[in-house]
Amino acid sequence: MNAEQQGMYVYGVVRADADIGHLAQHNGDGAPEVELVEAGDLAALITPAGGDDEASVRESVLAHARVLEPATETATVVPMRFGMVFPDAETVGSDLLDARHDALVGLLDQLEGHVQMTLKVAYHEEAVLRDIVAGEPEIARLREATSEGSEQETYDARVRLGELINAAIEQRRQGDGQEILSSIDSLTVATTSEAAESEFMVLNAPLLVERERVSELEDTLEQLAQERLELMAFRLLGPMPAYHFVSWEQPAWA
Repeated sequence: MNAEQQGMYVYGVVRADADIGHLAQHNGDGAPEVELVEAGDLAALITPAGGDDEASVRESVLAHARVLEPATETATVVPMRFGMVFPDAETVGSDLLDARHDALVGLLDQLEGHVQMTLKVAYHEEAVLRDIVAGEPEIARLREATSEGSEQETYDARVRLGELINAAIEQRRQGDGQEILSSIDSLTVATTSEAAESEFMVLNAPLLVERERVSELEDTLEQLAQERLELMAFRLLGPMPAYHFVSWEQPAWA
């Protein structure tokens, strides 16, 4: 099957004069060979689309990040949603770059000098439960009560214990999450939130950050992580394209 029959997979859009020559260096890391299709002052990062079997789809998901994240090192990128395929390179130029020229230029202007960082914070399970039990007399009482007697005899107490623990974790999560975000508010342009990946996750927060302030953000979060070392684990991912701050109608932070 030739490239035209497969279609062309579009990763993202950059300015036509963007410096992305280094992308070829990442081919050995599993990233595909990327072509540029230009239309006026815009260019799209494209590659022939693969098949639709499970292995091909998985590889396309991985390739999406392997292409866009290195591109973000040296260029402003408007990331396309996963799975955007056009019939051929000519159609990419006409139906994407030309047809949506003004919207794409507007997004590139808005994103200029910005990257996304994603902050993930999670409680250490045993540590947060220990704190909750120590601070909530009823939880401590029920925990002791459920350690005695049969499963049937302690059923109601165990249900109530679970409810109280879940409520306490949620209350603590909201407070701790807001405290962390408030501590970095001056370093971010915008924040949003994604679904928690586990019941003990405090934050799963994409952050829009000025590129020149990334190191300052890293230093601040390192300090916050050290202060909370026994209770939480911090992970900061990026820089990456502003996946969570792009819409065709209006940038999320405007």
